[in-house]
Amino acid sequence: MVAGHGGRDAPPHQAAHVVVVPGLGLTAYLRPLVRALELRGVRATVLDVPGHHHRRTTTPPTVQAIARATADALAARPPSERLLLLGHSTGAQAALQAALLVQGRRPVSGVVLAGPTVAPTQRRLDLLALTSGMAYRRDSPRELVVLPEVLRARLRLLTLLRSAIADRPERHVAALRSPLLLTAGRADSFSPPWWLEVLATGATRSPSVQVARLPGSHNNPYTHARALAELVTVGMLADP
Repeated sequence: MVAGHGGRDAPPHQAAHVVVVPGLGLTAYLRPLVRALELRGVRATVLDVPGHHHRRTTTPPTVQAIARATADALAARPPSERLLLLGHSTGAQAALQAALLVQGRRPVSGVVLAGPTVAPTQRRLDLLALTSGMAYRRDSPRELVVLPEVLRARLRLLTLLRSAIADRPERHVAALRSPLLLTAGRADSFSPPWWLEVLATGATRSPSVQVARLPGSHNNPYTHARALAELVTVGMLADP
C-alpha cells in the first residue's frame, strides 16, 4: 500500500486517517493526493487492491471483492482512530459497499465518493468507451505513470469494469448511515452533475450530504490534488 503521515504542524484533525480506494486498482496516480493530504496534516493510505502488480492476488478484480477487502482493512484499524473512506472512480463504488459492510462493527466518520462511475446511461462497455473520450479531456499526460500497472493488470481491468457496470450505487447509497461527500471534476463526463444529484438524493439515511464540483476532469485527484484535499479536510474532517 502507499501510505503517508501528517506533518509536524498538523492541524486539529491530525488524528484522522483517510483510507483511499483507487480507481481500477491503479495506485500510482493517487500519490499527489496523499502528499496533499499530508501537507494538511492528515494521514492517508491508498489500499493496493486488488493488487495488480502481484503475480498472485488474493483479491479478485471485482467491485464486490475489493469492497470486502477494504472493509477488512477498516475493521483492522484501532477503534479509537477516526477513519474517513475515500473512493475514486470504480473505487468509489467499492468504497460505498465497504462502508455498508462495516457499519455495524467499525463505522467510518465519513465517506467521499470522488468521480463515481457507472451512471445509468453508461452501463455498457461501448457506452463507457464513448464517454471516456470526454472524461479525461482536462487530464495530464503525466498520468501515464500508471501505464506499468495497466500493462500488468491486462484482462483484470476488463473483469473489474464488467463488475462495475453490473453494480448499482444508487441502491446501495440508500443504506448508508455515514456523512457523505460526492465530488467530481467539472469536466468529468463519467460523473455528470445529475448523477451526483441522484446519489445525493438517494442517501436518505446519511446525517449529512454534500455535493461539490472541482476543477479538472475524471482524474482530478491527480491534476487537482490540493483542491480535493482541501475539500476533504474542510468539508469532512473539520472539528465538530
